Amino acid sequence: MADMSGQDPSEIIMATVDEERKGANFSGTVILGIDDEGGKVVSFRDFLIEDYKGELTANLATDGDITKSVDLGELDHKSPSFKLPIPPSTDTSPYNTVVLSDKKSKKKILTINL
Repeated sequence: MADMSGQDPSEIIMATVDEERKGANFSGTVILGIDDEGGKVVSFRDFLIEDYKGELTANLATDGDITKSVDLGELDHKSPSFKLPIPPSTDTSPYNTVVLSDKKSKKKILTINL
């Protein structure tokens, strides 16, 4: 994982997740920050998804609104700690949530407040 120790703490936004949704359990830490190469990322640390069978996609959104969001792509179910890059020119200041949606149905499964 990225070493974020050299970063101004105000640039790191972190959320701890421990929720049950639709029979599935989600737990871990979600961080909006900068990785070693200087790009903006959403990092998932020790992020566990239990009892959810579908594929999930992540969006960086304003107030959980997917119409005002940046698509971060699919979640990596195989690893509990992974990073999803944010497109380089994105201004992340308006975004305060990460929304996990079902890839097939597009239904919101979980909104994580950052």
